[in-house]
Amino acid sequence: MSSSVQNNKVGYQIGILICVATLLLIFTSLSFWAITGALFFTYIFVNLLFGFGEGIPVNLVVIFIATLQWVIGPILSYYTGINHPFYKMHVPEDVYFSYIIPGAILYYVGLSLPVLRVHNISVAQIGQLEEATTNKVMSAYYLLGIGFAASFLAAFVPPSLYFFLYLISHLKYIGAFYLYLSRAGNKIALYVVFAFLLLEVLSSAIFHDLLLWGLFFMFIYTIKNHISMPKKLAYVALGFFLLLVLQSVKYQYRNIAWANASLSSFARTELFTNMIFNTLLSPESMFEQQKNENTITRLNQGWIIARVMNYVPYREPFAEGETIKNAFTASLLPRFIAESKATAGGRENMLRFTGIELQYGTSMNISIIGEAYANYGRSGGMVFMFFIGLIFSLILRFILIKSLDNPTLILWIPFLFLQVIKAETDVITTLNYVVKASIAMFIVFWTFRKVLKVEL
Repeated sequence: MSSSVQNNKVGYQIGILICVATLLLIFTSLSFWAITGALFFTYIFVNLLFGFGEGIPVNLVVIFIATLQWVIGPILSYYTGINHPFYKMHVPEDVYFSYIIPGAILYYVGLSLPVLRVHNISVAQIGQLEEATTNKVMSAYYLLGIGFAASFLAAFVPPSLYFFLYLISHLKYIGAFYLYLSRAGNKIALYVVFAFLLLEVLSSAIFHDLLLWGLFFMFIYTIKNHISMPKKLAYVALGFFLLLVLQSVKYQYRNIAWANASLSSFARTELFTNMIFNTLLSPESMFEQQKNENTITRLNQGWIIARVMNYVPYREPFAEGETIKNAFTASLLPRFIAESKATAGGRENMLRFTGIELQYGTSMNISIIGEAYANYGRSGGMVFMFFIGLIFSLILRFILIKSLDNPTLILWIPFLFLQVIKAETDVITTLNYVVKASIAMFIVFWTFRKVLKVEL
């Protein structure tokens, strides 16, 4: 990035932050900590906007989603009067934010430090990426075929093989990205892949993967197409509107879908489409009080973190690094060596550090920053956030440096970081995914080179 562009970027950032700070000070009664958190989120958001078209800045995506759920969600919860007996914030605002905001900032510093010099992809590298994907069209079709095959086979394999096939099923997205970025700009594969993803999402009524892979596609789209800042803002506004629409129908759809497991894919698609159209025809329904409360509650990961802070060390002593050590052991050592290693999923940590026993099928977790507090307390938890961010950043830096020789490696960043960008996952879930995804990626690259005789 040239110095003039960099100066313009800094100027925009400073101007926007001053405007937001002024508006918050004049028109709101937010506390110092809440304003600090809102300004930090704004800074990350502006950086993310500039990041579109400069590669896949997954470090910014990680901290954007984290601050959205750890900071903005709790601000809305504290200041909108939502006082649900279960989902409320169980510690005072200053107690919560004086840990979370410094911890999130240190997490961002750790995520960003080693990648400052390789943060952006130059125009020359983008040109190389187009050429590289054009030369690997056959590899892209192999990725598509293997990814779809894994998606179908996953339903028939024993549990021990399911996660591996789940990882391999993601190859279809990588293959579609290859074809889209090639000179031919094949969009059909992309449409097919995302249509299949939509059917999977409607079947499970879990929308995470659709949102995350949709976000990753936006980065791919802006790599191939030069998008002006006004268009970026328009796309972001549209994206937030669509998220609001989805949020307004998601709970009702999920309740119906789960209560009627025999519904066909066609019936589920028709139901979901009708609910979306009804919402668009009556947009005021999106702002009903109950739906607003559901949206804020869903956005707010902070209520679980606040539960941890209210529970530890008063009812459960600090773990003193126990679960962190177990997470690294479980992620790096196979089960035949560490037979009693911990398992991912969050159930154990939720019970131990919040006192909440999850029912079967309920998905909740204390998050990395919640687990950091449960182990090391306030100061130690903040320091841990810096170092765990540094670990993720080193992985990203390794990929970016290797991409100088093999540009298509950039397209594998989503494959490696899909769980890292989820703000609710704990340390073992995140590390376990990164390690297994790395192993799966190595196996795929080796198989393509040695067996299929093509390069990725």
